[in-house]
Amino acid sequence: MKSVVIFGAGIAGLSAAHELAELGYLVSVYETADEPGGFFRSSRLSHDNIPTEYSWHGMGPWYHNVFDLMKKIPFNEEGSVYDLALSRPIDFGIFPDAGQAQFYDEGFKSINKMFGMSNWEFTRACYLMLKTWTSNHRSHVVYAKVNAAQAWKPMLSVQSYNAWRSCFGPWIGSDWSNVSLHTAGDFFRKQFTTKPAHQHKSDQDGPAWQQGAGDGWLLLKGPSSEYLFNPWVKHLAHKGVKFYWQKPLTKLVFDGSKIVSAFVGDEEIKGDIYVVAINPYLMVDILSKTPALERQEELKLFTPLVQDGPHTQVSFRLAFSDEIKLPRKRTAAVISDSEFNLTVFAEEQVWDKDVDLGQNIKSLWTGTSCIGGFPGRIFHKPVNLCTKEEFIEEVKAQILSCGALNQLIKQANDGKELKDFTIEKVEVWHEWHFSRDGITPLQPKWVNTTNTQAFMPSQKTPVFNLFLAGAHTKTQAQVWSIEGAVESGRRAAKAIDKRVNVLDQYRPRWIKLLSKIDDILYLIKAPQLLDSVVLCVVLLLILWFLI
Repeated sequence: MKSVVIFGAGIAGLSAAHELAELGYLVSVYETADEPGGFFRSSRLSHDNIPTEYSWHGMGPWYHNVFDLMKKIPFNEEGSVYDLALSRPIDFGIFPDAGQAQFYDEGFKSINKMFGMSNWEFTRACYLMLKTWTSNHRSHVVYAKVNAAQAWKPMLSVQSYNAWRSCFGPWIGSDWSNVSLHTAGDFFRKQFTTKPAHQHKSDQDGPAWQQGAGDGWLLLKGPSSEYLFNPWVKHLAHKGVKFYWQKPLTKLVFDGSKIVSAFVGDEEIKGDIYVVAINPYLMVDILSKTPALERQEELKLFTPLVQDGPHTQVSFRLAFSDEIKLPRKRTAAVISDSEFNLTVFAEEQVWDKDVDLGQNIKSLWTGTSCIGGFPGRIFHKPVNLCTKEEFIEEVKAQILSCGALNQLIKQANDGKELKDFTIEKVEVWHEWHFSRDGITPLQPKWVNTTNTQAFMPSQKTPVFNLFLAGAHTKTQAQVWSIEGAVESGRRAAKAIDKRVNVLDQYRPRWIKLLSKIDDILYLIKAPQLLDSVVLCVVLLLILWFLI
């Protein structure tokens, strides 16, 4: 059986390893870090055992490949990661500084209330969303270069616009200054139209349930390394996969037709097939060492792919010595007036009771700052220019200023406000390096932007034994995400062996049909389908009145 060398033990690399090991390939995985997981992994601070992570990670109802794979990973003797390690849906709410928190309580019709839209604003916003849904080539070529927030801005009041764009970070996983109309539209199309629903067994929280279109997102019931990556690597090792830690890829040796070997430091590695599942910024450096390889189709896309630089998404923890109750189950708070686009979630809402939150910690809030270039309210610096101390002070000020969050805290804690709970520790993911010159990550994070969507490479390259994986490659998920990473790993494996099964994203027939019509309109340089229909109706009305 052929040997496969995989570089990168993140979600994409492990997904490829999983599929190929199942088919009997001899798989070796080389990872830069001393542990698996990449951006999804967790850790614990040695001195107080507080669990920390790059970010907290939701899984939507369209994460078909993720859930399918989780069913194949044993969590323990009693069941799989899918059965035992996933929470019930979390409850996202929009939390302004003034006013009440708004939740998705009544389905689609809750949206205008959540974001403070008038009926006319809501109609116009939905019209633009439907234009993205009913476009295909136009969306990939034109809308992929249009900033989503700016496209919706003329249709909304200042308050509605600020609330709407605040969801782009925690939901789409990017920031509103860079995310495209194509990415935003496709994200919400999948969220609201996906099929099939995912069935879940009864548990201590209640009877059997399902997660389908429009439903909330799921989290792991404990730190990601403990609840996903440790059992996953154990399972893969049992299947014969060999892991090599602290072995960064440094060079690929190309003879003009194939990869003959690779180097990790000074050590030469040989295999029949090579899968590179590392972040694209590192890949640019690797390719620059071999110009003949760098010029190959697909591979030459990496330089423009990283032109916008990494996304500054900083994860932090607020640790409290007292339990903070919340009146709703599994509440996630989007702090909609936060300059840093903050989202916070109390992990104890979904984590198993025996998960250690850290020494003397009763409530542990994980948060993310999703935008790096917008000035804060205290020091008037963006995240990417803050010192660590300045970042922490900004985070505390922006959260404590959120009146809607404080209102819910008072409601559930006998009138006790958030400021009355002592913050024992504010911890920031250790891989962010703060200095007077700015903030830099140990691992730069790529996300889709208005400048990079067109340059996402395929998993299959012109080099017959070299394949790519990672959420920065082309997938039906179309966005940097856990689903994109798993799908990319499976697609890389399928390019090697056609027996690998990859689950497609669902698109309703009416969307497929209307998109095909719009492709014709785009080809003849006519307005978008919905605009064309409106224009025709207006012209007919004018003619009717004239006649």
